[in-house]
Formats: sequence, structure tokens, C-alpha cells
Amino acid sequence: MISKTTRRNFGKTEKNLPELDLAKVQKESWQWFLTEGIAIELTNISPIDDFTGKNWQLILGQHSLEEPSISPMVAQEKGLTFSSPLKITATLINKRSGKEVSQEVFLGDLPQMTPQGIFIINGIERAVINQLVRSPGVYFFQELDVSSGRMLSKAEVRPLHGSWLEFEISRGDIIFARIDRRKKVLASIFLRAFGLESNEEIFKMFEKVDKDPNHKYLQATLAKDNTKSKAEAILEIYRKLRPGEPAVLENAESLFQNLFLESRRYDLGKVGRYKANKRLSLTLPNEKSTWVLTRQDVIGTISYLVGLQNGIGRVDDIDHLSNRRLRQVGELVAVNAFRVGLLRLERSIKEKMT
Repeated sequence: MISKTTRRNFGKTEKNLPELDLAKVQKESWQWFLTEGIAIELTNISPIDDFTGKNWQLILGQHSLEEPSISPMVAQEKGLTFSSPLKITATLINKRSGKEVSQEVFLGDLPQMTPQGIFIINGIERAVINQLVRSPGVYFFQELDVSSGRMLSKAEVRPLHGSWLEFEISRGDIIFARIDRRKKVLASIFLRAFGLESNEEIFKMFEKVDKDPNHKYLQATLAKDNTKSKAEAILEIYRKLRPGEPAVLENAESLFQNLFLESRRYDLGKVGRYKANKRLSLTLPNEKSTWVLTRQDVIGTISYLVGLQNGIGRVDDIDHLSNRRLRQVGELVAVNAFRVGLLRLERSIKEKMT
């Protein structure tokens, strides 16, 4: 007897399916920009001091967005921009007399997103496309050196914005650090600049990974290093990056601070700190104060690099989706448009203060 086959109908209408809103990702990201992104970008440039730092200071306080004066439909019909006035409470302080003046200032008209997830600029519908970009973090690679036939390891520390830092091992077993893909310095000099001043400290920090008897990477690197202190290391980095300029310690420290330790100029971001912690097995808290380059990051990167050269560890595929992230409309507008405008405004205010 032939068994009866139960026919299944995959074309039937399902009930209680969630509502599909393809513009939701756009609207949520834009709402983040309005509620948090604007305040974050304003905080990054406030307070603004004059060039001398002795006369004037401008503090940018609470911001407010008013309701649009026209509807999206009227903006399309009349060829106008659907936008809202952005105002901010600014406080000007005279540092010499201590006098303060507060006033609400109009910053400009900020285009607004419609319920459909689009903008209307001069009556024309515009959409901001999300981008799939490489995540900030720490990445490791290996390349074949043709002359020696060895696989040489390389590490990259990629911030959200700021200077790129690379560490590479040469065929002579010397570890170099390269800043912004320009001049390279010895990795030991970079370690001294971060506080590991003596050779004993450096050897002790890497004794667990630098174990290959035929290739002593730290020993070969320190043999080429003529610096003995943190100040000498910072001056050496300054000479490499600013050849021809007089090496003054104050200027060198300021340059190094701005390159890697100043949050306004160097930022790993929340994603970058998370990925760096995960890749280097660090336990640094994921907060704004640790989104700059730390000594633990440098030590962890060099340790993993030496271990990778000794056959311990794995390389990264930079094009793998786990090493990419989505830049949505809120971040794109905040970084590529709003931040650029604020930096120009900061420069203009400083010039007018003098």
C-alpha cells in the first residue's frame, strides 16, 4: 500500500509577521545625530580660546533645534530646503576682567529627514547611502620577503580618525614603527616615548614572546637604539617627523601628545577600543578616556607581532566582514559635514579673538 504524502503549501499567507520598515535604520541613525551626535561634536571644540590663551574664551553650551517652518511637500513644490534652525547658547568670557556674556546664537539651518528617510534639498529628494568601511582596531599581516625567503610580520593600528601607526619586522630582525606611512623609527624608541625607558624594562616586558634563539628581535632592535630616556626618544621622533626644524623638547612633547594622546586628534572610537581589547587580550574600559593610544596597546601589539613572527598567532583578513562596520547617515553627516563646519567655525572664531 502506497503511503499518502502530506502536501505542504509554502505559499500561504503568514500571520503576525513583524512590520517591515526599510527606512528604519536611516531614521534611527538620524535621531542619534540629533540627540547625541550634535552635542558630542560641539563638546569636541568647546571651549574655544584665543591663540594666546590669555584674553578670551568662548564656551558653547546647550543647543536647540526648532520645528521646520514648512512641510516636506511645500519644500518640494517651492524648490526649498526642508530644514530646522539650529541655535546654541554661547558664553564669552574675558579672562582679564572675568566678565561673562551669554547669548543664544543662530548657527545655521540644519536639513531634516522626512518620515520616508530622505532629505529635501532645494526641492529635490536626496538620500545618504550607508557605507561599509574597515573597522578601526589592530590588524596583523605577513608578507614574503623575496631576498631572504622569510615571511615577515607587520601590524597596523587603525584609528577612527588620527595618525596611522604601523609596526614591521625587517629581514635583519629589527622592529620598526612607522607613523602615517612616512618616516620610520625603531620600535624601542616608541616604547621609551610611552614610558619604558630602560633596556631592562623592555627586555622584561617581552621575554615571554621573544624566545627564538636564532632571531632575537628585541636585542637586535635595542642594539641600533642610541636613546636612553623618554625625553631623548620623543626628540628623536620629532627629528624624524620634522627634519630641518630645531628639536626643542617642549615642541616635541606637544607633537607626540597631539599625534596619539589627544582625543580631539586621535580617536579609536568605541568600536576600535572593543576590537583592540579583543585582539590583544586587554581589559581596558571602553570609555572616552581610553579611546586614545595607550602604553598597553603598544606593548600588546609588539608582543603579538613578535609572537606571530615566531609562529604563534594568526593573521587578519582586512576584507572579512567581521573587520568591517556600517557607517550610517548620522555618523556620516556628523563626521564629514558637521565636524568640518565646526572646525572652520573654530578657526574663524580664534582669528576674530586676536
